[in-house]
Amino acid sequence: MISLGKGEPKKDTIAVKSKLLSEQDKCRSITKLQLINLVDSLLDLKEIDEKQIELISYYNSILTSSEPNIALLKYDNVPATNYYDDFDEETVFQFTNEADFPESQIIKIESDSLGNYTHPKLGIVTSKFGWRDGRMHKGIDINLNRGDAVVSAFDGMVRIAHAKGGFGNVVIIRHYNGLETVYAHLSKIKVKTGQVVLSGQLIGLGGSTGRSSGPHLHFEVRFKGQALNPASIISFADNKTYNDSIVIKKSRYGICAYPSNATLHTIERGDSWYEVAKKYGLSMKELCALNGTNTRYYLKIGQKLRVN
Repeated sequence: MISLGKGEPKKDTIAVKSKLLSEQDKCRSITKLQLINLVDSLLDLKEIDEKQIELISYYNSILTSSEPNIALLKYDNVPATNYYDDFDEETVFQFTNEADFPESQIIKIESDSLGNYTHPKLGIVTSKFGWRDGRMHKGIDINLNRGDAVVSAFDGMVRIAHAKGGFGNVVIIRHYNGLETVYAHLSKIKVKTGQVVLSGQLIGLGGSTGRSSGPHLHFEVRFKGQALNPASIISFADNKTYNDSIVIKKSRYGICAYPSNATLHTIERGDSWYEVAKKYGLSMKELCALNGTNTRYYLKIGQKLRVN
């Protein structure tokens, strides 16, 4: 049974809008000091990209506007209060048992109120989600150079921004739909706990802190503490999400996620009947039935399988 309507937040949505506000409206505008700190943080970068310039220009337009009560609208309460009991600033992940998940639910990941996705760092994926060296690798590793800019994937609020064990310097951002994203092994952190950030905003500089064999970004997507495969939600070839909403499903393999409009899966190198079934929360028997075949059939790269 798919549960609808929980993916689009209600009171805790962040909406980036310029709007005239009455004295009674609750708002939080950027200050000159905050803008100065934002510009200062960019001076550590080797290059400043267009996204960062647009962000500074937007904030500056608010400060210099002839309308004194134009502000960046924010709701007072923290993100995703419909999914989490509190905003724990120390515990890395607050796990919800799989038994407490609905069988399946759909949540929005991009919309006018949620904002749009920005790739946290353009680069080659050097390690995928899954078992690696006898332990579960719960994210995607992206190659970078020390000091490269790392940006927030979605609008949200910083929950953790300091060193945490094997993650090294890590930023964890809670988003308004209940997802959390993780940015680990940073050389420098450029945000603070409780800070509201926008998609594409600088949050840190690439590095190799913590348990790391060299500079890279370890990027995770989590929901209620459970790790989701980022590559099932985001195309790391095209640097964008597959769809504006995803299915989060409980299965025999654990919690999985995939685009809500997924009907076909294109076989890639390394895919097997088991891996494809696990990705979409199906049994191999169900996957074979959908395709009118059995697991003895050899999968070819580029072949399409029905998954829904």
